Parts: sequence; C-alpha cells; structure tokens
Amino acid sequence: MMAGRISRRNVVKGAAALAVAGSFASRSRAQEPKAKITIGVVPLISSGPIFIAVAKNYFQKVNLDVDIKYFADGALAIPALIAGEIDCTVSTLNAGLFNAVSKGAPYKLILDRGSEKTGHGSMTIAASNAMVEAGMTATNKMALLKGKRIAIQAPGGIDQYLLGLGVQRAGLDPRNDVTWNSGLTYPDIVKSIGAGQTDCANVPVPLGFLVEKNKFGKLVFSGYDIEPDTQLGCWAMSQKFLASNKSAAVRFAMVHTYAGRMFNKAAADKDPDVIKIIAEATKVPPALIEAAAPRWTWYTDDGMPNINSCMAQGKFWTDTMKMVSGGSVTKEQLFDLSPAIEANSALAKHNPFA
Repeated sequence: MMAGRISRRNVVKGAAALAVAGSFASRSRAQEPKAKITIGVVPLISSGPIFIAVAKNYFQKVNLDVDIKYFADGALAIPALIAGEIDCTVSTLNAGLFNAVSKGAPYKLILDRGSEKTGHGSMTIAASNAMVEAGMTATNKMALLKGKRIAIQAPGGIDQYLLGLGVQRAGLDPRNDVTWNSGLTYPDIVKSIGAGQTDCANVPVPLGFLVEKNKFGKLVFSGYDIEPDTQLGCWAMSQKFLASNKSAAVRFAMVHTYAGRMFNKAAADKDPDVIKIIAEATKVPPALIEAAAPRWTWYTDDGMPNINSCMAQGKFWTDTMKMVSGGSVTKEQLFDLSPAIEANSALAKHNPFA
C-alpha cells in the first residue's frame, strides 16, 4: 500500500517536473545567450520574410544579432558561404548545387526558401507574339518550341528546369530540341522578346507584366502549371556553423518560418504595411509589388522544403541534362532539416513573435 502511494506521488512529481521542463523549453530559445549570424540576401520580393523580420525586430526577440550582406545574385553568395564570410544564404536547386554537394560541399540545406504553390508562385512563362499566334498558349503546346530560342539567366537554374521539364513532357529532348540562350538578366530577357530574339522565357512577376504592357508577347501560363509546388530554393548553412551554433540555427529558422507565414498572409491581403517594408528593402515601386500579389513566392507554414521536388530537380540535372559530374546526390548529402524541425516544434510550444 505504501509502495502504491509512493508510486502515485512520484508520478505526480514527475508530471510536475515535466511541465516545468516543458515550460522552460518553450521559453529557453529567447533566453539563450545572444548569438551572431551573418546571412547573404538578394534584395528581391521573395526575400520578404527577412525584411519583415528585421522591420518587426523578430531576430532580437530570440536573442539573435543578424548581420545582412546583400548580393546582386544568389550565385555570388555561395562562394562567400564556402569562404566562411557568411554563415547562411539562399541556394536554388541548380545544377551547380548538386555538383558541389556530390563532391562534398561544406554546407547543408536547412530550411524552405519558397516554392511555386498553385495560385501563389512567382514564375511566369512568356511567349513572343509569333509563338502565341502559332498556338503556344498552354503547357500541352510546348512541343511548338522545337528548334526555338529559350532565354535563361544561366544554365542549370530554375528557368531552365521549369521550361526544360515542360518541353520534355511535350515529347522533346531538352538538351537538343531547343536552343538555350543564357547570360541575360530578366530585364534584358524582356527586351530580347520584344526585339524578336527570344521565343519563350521564364520571367518572374512583377517584371513579367512588362512583356504584355509593352506588347512584346503574352504571359501564357505559370511555373506551377508545369510543375506545382516546385521548390524554388532553400536556405543553405555552413556545416561548421551548424555544428558550433545549433541553437542560433534553430532560432534563425524560427524567425524565418514565422515571418514566412506573415509574408503569405500579406500577399493574400495585399497588406500595405508589408508592401512598404518590401518596397523600401528592394527599391521596387510599391504599386508593382501590390500588383504582383498574391503571386509572391509561397512559404510553407512549417519551414520544411518540398524534398521530393528538390530530389527531382537533382535527377533532372544529373540524368536528363547530364550537368552533374559527381553522380547522384542523396537526401542525406543534401539536407540537415533539424533546424526547421526544431524551430517548428518550438513555435508550437511558445511563439515569441505572436
């Protein structure tokens, strides 16, 4: 009988201890020692969660001192990550990423950085007036691109993936049946369509609107029409930083995951305060940002990237386009999603930003 009473008492004590521990764990992220993290950011509308987090002091609320370094293009930030000049930056699921990871890149993908959710994705497919007249107005008409010129910013990027996948599904060989013209910025791609030098291209909103405004061609469909939920990018973090500053990595993921939810909501509501924040950070006129909504990049509520999409892009670059020389990349080589998982759990227990 005594043993029974002691057992029940111990159970009560144990439950109380667990409750205290849980309460401590839910608050501990904000109470942990201040940590510094240096991140690389490209000043695009899709970087909105970072701009929201800075404007609303979310980093301070989890005791993070964030140093932002701006890059004109995400590809320029990866060398800085490898050199240790920054701790974290954005990487698209490009051929270069899979080449680097197959050869032992010193970083991992840790967190969602946007996808092409139906109705919200930022990718628009523009066709010249001549192609529209020929009937290239839907994904099932992409076979009309045989022998045509497709403009892309760089080989192995999201533009080539979406359009390459589209022509492949239409029965063409994306390596040999179309001509890929690379090296142009998006504004120059728009001009090349108007000059009759490009037949088709992917141009993100709101810049894509200029194709129709200038009567260069038509926006015929979207990236999500080719492949819904395509992962556009992930946050890549130095493995050295992950190993020595795991708490900071989790707190960064907490900030970005919550700010991503706010970004999604602002896109749906055309929130003027958030539009102002993004306009000031990107120097894009507020009217253009508002016009693009809700076609802003989509962020998952839990910060988890679409792993299947990431791996499918790796397979496309490796098997279809033959652009990865180091062999197929595994999920284990590519990801360390523990910061995203732990951040989502911490936000569910205690949200320091609400």
